Amino acid sequence: MRAVTYQPQIPVGRVTPGLREAALIEFIGSDPAHGQAIVQAMLEAGFVIREVAQPSGQADALILAHGLTGTTLDAHCGALEAISAQAKRFEERGGTLILLQDTGGRFQPTDHRAWRGGLTGLARTAAREFPKATVRAIDMDIADLGLQGATDRLVEELLSGGTAPCVGLSAQGRLVPADGLAALPGNRPGLIGSQDVILVTGGARGVTADCIIELARRTQARFALLGRSAITPWPDDLAPVTDEKALRGALAARAKAKGEKVSPAALNKEARALLSGAEIRSTLGAIEQAGGKALYVPTDVADPAALVDALSRIEAGLGPVTGLVHGAGVLADKLIREKTRDQVEKVFAPKISGLEAILALINPNQLKTIAFFSSVAARYGNAGQADYAMANEILNRMAHWLKAANPDAAITSLGWGPWDGGMVDESLKAKFAEMGVSLIPRMAGANLFADAVLAGDACPVELVIGSEIAHG
Repeated sequence: MRAVTYQPQIPVGRVTPGLREAALIEFIGSDPAHGQAIVQAMLEAGFVIREVAQPSGQADALILAHGLTGTTLDAHCGALEAISAQAKRFEERGGTLILLQDTGGRFQPTDHRAWRGGLTGLARTAAREFPKATVRAIDMDIADLGLQGATDRLVEELLSGGTAPCVGLSAQGRLVPADGLAALPGNRPGLIGSQDVILVTGGARGVTADCIIELARRTQARFALLGRSAITPWPDDLAPVTDEKALRGALAARAKAKGEKVSPAALNKEARALLSGAEIRSTLGAIEQAGGKALYVPTDVADPAALVDALSRIEAGLGPVTGLVHGAGVLADKLIREKTRDQVEKVFAPKISGLEAILALINPNQLKTIAFFSSVAARYGNAGQADYAMANEILNRMAHWLKAANPDAAITSLGWGPWDGGMVDESLKAKFAEMGVSLIPRMAGANLFADAVLAGDACPVELVIGSEIAHG
């Protein structure tokens, strides 16, 4: 396990590769003032650069400023779409890609700019998908340095920062992310107890459920679980089955015995709904057996109206929410050149839109603990997971904002590597084995989660678990 920190570093004194010799650099941004200032400063420094609305696909380098302004979705989709337009050039001939963002110049935002903080995850994924290219992400604090000051620091960094993949530029200096071995302190007695109500998204199934069951065992707290799946009742005339293939066979045999014709698609849907319902019931029972209390509310966490109703039910049934575990998430893996805005929105919906909806209804400063389920994809990139890396990197930045506002709370973002279970099916397990990547055992991961949450305010804000995936 490692903690992510941000360390001062002196520039190496070398220009970013590919920029000085570039026949053409294209700059794309959403704010005319930013574009004019940055392009002019780079022209004066001797770079050949022009501002464009879309990449031509022919430039030697791209500088993307989507992360300096704009909404969460527009900033991240705009940058991804621009890279996609240049993807063939990056794949075949390499080049240089610079992504700019303003999250305080230290990757530790203390305000709303945290919502724009996912572009470092995009940069790290682009570096994986375009190994011939030089890819850098630069966080510049325009609010503190001023536009001209930030622009001057940016040009200085491009002339002297070399290949550093992620750099923060603020009035406090130049910072780079670094990993260091972390040991969690002992559990803080009484931090969470039977009177507490922990809101859990995506926690009724999979590895998040394992974590919540262990936390229930240690605290006897009350848990309100939100998930999109309904609790489908198991048919009285069907023997209990846990294997999906076997269940499809049993359902097909039952339909045949009744003289019914059922399509394979319908069988798949019914089997998954039954197994999902059974797993949810199992989780609720395990929480109760561990000494906690559990309430499951079928809810799309990204739907604000549905969330209002869910929170009303939770408060009536369990009491006011005092903690949050945000574990919801989906995958839609595609390479950057194949990504669409719809796919990004699908991945952002549970993690980012869901978190926005929750924070609009619950004052985070009243919560004792907040734990995000992030991913090593955000910290190191992963080919095919640009949107997933961005969404999880936003969670990492949000953890810093929330911690700054509530320093006495236990707030952490856990960057999980692959678990032995959950989204990792047998084919993925075999792939990881070929790569030499160890999977996180389910009980070990659950214990580590509970250790992190119960360490209280001493827990690092960013943790990376299973970071060997970055070097596999």
